[in-house]
Amino acid sequence: MGEYRSMADPRVIKVAVGIPLKGHTCPRAYNDRMLMAFCMGEKEAEQRINKEPVLYEFNWFFTGEIFVPFARENLADLALRYGCDYLFMVDDDMLAPFDLFYQLVRHDKDIVAALAFTRNPPHNPVIYTTRQGWDAVARSRYYAKEYVINYPRNALVECDAVGFGAVLIKTELFKKMSKPWFMSSDACGEDVLFCTKAKEAGFRVYMDTTQKLGHISDSIIVTEEYSDNFNKLSESDREDKYGKYTRFESLEKVR
Repeated sequence: MGEYRSMADPRVIKVAVGIPLKGHTCPRAYNDRMLMAFCMGEKEAEQRINKEPVLYEFNWFFTGEIFVPFARENLADLALRYGCDYLFMVDDDMLAPFDLFYQLVRHDKDIVAALAFTRNPPHNPVIYTTRQGWDAVARSRYYAKEYVINYPRNALVECDAVGFGAVLIKTELFKKMSKPWFMSSDACGEDVLFCTKAKEAGFRVYMDTTQKLGHISDSIIVTEEYSDNFNKLSESDREDKYGKYTRFESLEKVR
């Protein structure tokens, strides 16, 4: 398919907003996305009405209830087809700050995600260190991930891989990486695999731990505060047990 051509000002940054559907979208998450869409649309409309330069043009894409890696693959294809500069994906089981896109895009990073936690106990943060090896039996590479429990709080953190509960990716990555980008049933997950491939291609991965998601679970919402309380770990407890995070330098501290 050829690239879609719009009448938009070529200086406008085009953003594909993608929602991979994992199942029945909880009303709380639906409400959350509507608030986010209103925030984005209001800013864009206000600039047009005031005849000011439009900074971002948003294109919303959804997928059916299909294999999530395949959904992400389709969303990336659509982002390229419509000539978008970014792909912003938010899963349908996440609660996110309504201005999350603007908070992430200001970092100008190849891949940057918001902080989320696993739905199931012990509710680990989905920020990872990774390693890879060679499976002599399967005759293929394998990837393994470890949670960074001692992640820096309220900082922009470089890391090996991030979970894609909410992530912003520059589409230039897709142009420079070979397909498939996400399609995999590897145990490490399509998000970790994509980050690993992106780093091999020379790109860098970050998580903004000031931007905190809520992971919708059975009767609870898993947040940073909930995870701390569940694991009964204070910040000093974490450093005593796991040490200080030193794999990469944290770039910012925001309060």
